[in-house]
Amino acid sequence: MNLDMPFYFFFGIVGLVAGGLIVWFLLAEHPFESLETPGGPVDAAEASLLAKEMADSGRPIDEDTITKLLRLHGAYVDGKINESLSAAEAARLEAERTRQTQEIAPKDAS
Repeated sequence: MNLDMPFYFFFGIVGLVAGGLIVWFLLAEHPFESLETPGGPVDAAEASLLAKEMADSGRPIDEDTITKLLRLHGAYVDGKINESLSAAEAARLEAERTRQTQEIAPKDAS
């Protein structure tokens, strides 16, 4: 009697489980990974280094502008800029709707 077949099936299942674990370890988000996005605080040394590099390449930019750009980029990476854009768009649409209502109201009164 040939008993090799049950062992092939068993090792096939073990191989699938081991392969799945290896892929999970390589691709999954683990709790030891940082959840913090790279849009962290901006320090003066970073801004001055970037200002110096930009001036060396022939495009001088002051440090205040660089700091503002880095903060905006950090807000974009953190997803905060999308919230503010959504709020600004909602306010614009509400103002437009109010303006259209005020334009229509005098026409209806006459």
